[in-house]
Amino acid sequence: MVNEMAFTFFKTIYKNMGIDLGTANTVVWLSSGGYVINEPSVIAFNSKKEVYALGAEAKEMLGKTPPGLNVIRPLHDGVIADFIAGEAMIKGFIRLAGVPRFLINHVVLGVPTGTTSVERRAITDSALAAGARRSYLVAEPMAAAIGLGLDVLAGSVSMIIDVGGGTTDIAVISYGKIVLDNTLRIAGDEMNEALIRYVKNRFKMNIGVQSAEKIKMQYGVACPERTGKEFEIQGMDIQTNLPRRIRVSDAIFPEAFASILQTIVSAVRETLDQLPPEMAGDLIDHGVILTGGGALLKGLDRYIRKQIQLPVSVPDNALYCVAEGTRRIVQKPAFYAPVLFS
Repeated sequence: MVNEMAFTFFKTIYKNMGIDLGTANTVVWLSSGGYVINEPSVIAFNSKKEVYALGAEAKEMLGKTPPGLNVIRPLHDGVIADFIAGEAMIKGFIRLAGVPRFLINHVVLGVPTGTTSVERRAITDSALAAGARRSYLVAEPMAAAIGLGLDVLAGSVSMIIDVGGGTTDIAVISYGKIVLDNTLRIAGDEMNEALIRYVKNRFKMNIGVQSAEKIKMQYGVACPERTGKEFEIQGMDIQTNLPRRIRVSDAIFPEAFASILQTIVSAVRETLDQLPPEMAGDLIDHGVILTGGGALLKGLDRYIRKQIQLPVSVPDNALYCVAEGTRRIVQKPAFYAPVLFS
């Protein structure tokens, strides 16, 4: 009786976490509070190597950092490139979630399918160093499929294209396994860079990364829109080195993103070419699902649908699919054990 009471007590106070550790944004689900964190994956250190700012506050400093501060994006192409900064960021987000490190129980983190064992070890060690008693890793497309409510352990075939900040993960899932996968280190961040290059070459004007991201999120389209919506871009004139403002239409985006979109479509086609005929038949019925922040680019589903001649859809919770999948896994780790990285 005493042992049962003790078990119930500790089960109540220990907190489980699901984390979508993205290159652009980190989303944290907490067993006692739901989705408690949705912040940019950015951290700032002062001259004493102490954490000065985290998340949105740190991101605002990018490109305009005062002396003595170092702003870092620890994740590059979906993996931790700076281990020290990555560990500090994970600890920081867990602290923001209001959980003492000694009360953290199980943590499930979504990672790209193409991560190496060394990269996965770095992510696992960061979670353990942050206080987790046990850390599990799951491929982001698998987590996204679970977050969508798909029965990934069944024999039906699902195809997920998870477009994040640093990677685009293409995966075909059946019987709890990723049957085929293709990870591109090309995604939302590259779209930002492509827009910066386009504006520089076409209009002789420099814009920053944050400006490019805001423009993409607010006005970006993958297919030319009939409306020809116009908007303003502000930046620095290359010749005069003075602030300048221009007015453009959303027709610039399909031109700026052309090579990136075609690379993604080519990778999708390569994956489809490897499918056995029986699996291909399932996809005709079920279609392809776009998830991740990049899936919110207007018209991306129509663009891919036109290229591959298969149904393509974007769920309402596209941005939270991976995080929702980690939530479901951390609630039933034994049930979902077959889908986790060993």
